[in-house]
Amino acid sequence: MALIAIVYGAHVFVSAIQPIAVSLGIPVFVLSLIITPIATELPEKFNSVLWISRGKDTLALGNLTGAMVFQSSVIPAIGIALTPWRLDGLALWSAFLALAAAMIPYSSFYRKGVVYPSTLLMGGAFYLLFILTVFHFPNQ
Repeated sequence: MALIAIVYGAHVFVSAIQPIAVSLGIPVFVLSLIITPIATELPEKFNSVLWISRGKDTLALGNLTGAMVFQSSVIPAIGIALTPWRLDGLALWSAFLALAAAMIPYSSFYRKGVVYPSTLLMGGAFYLLFILTVFHFPNQ
């Protein structure tokens, strides 16, 4: 039942952002790439901050880890299997930026054996670069 609710919610979400994307002149896919991470992860971060402030570090870490594992396993696999693969320039650019952003903490961990928060925050620069690209080259 939960999986059906998630799929239905995703459909409603994409349907709701479609008019916004059209009015901005950018593809729906691109707008969802910008909005979805904020909409899905912000509540998880807020819960973790609350739990840490209450001394429940284990719950905070479990919350973030569980959310990341869930969002990177079953749902994307279903989406990949059921979605036609017609990637335009912006879709390929977003994939390239995601891989480049992932290489920063990976290389930090490989070289130093640790990943610092500042290293993780560098991923935000790639996110900003993607947003700037979308608004500078909306029809690529």
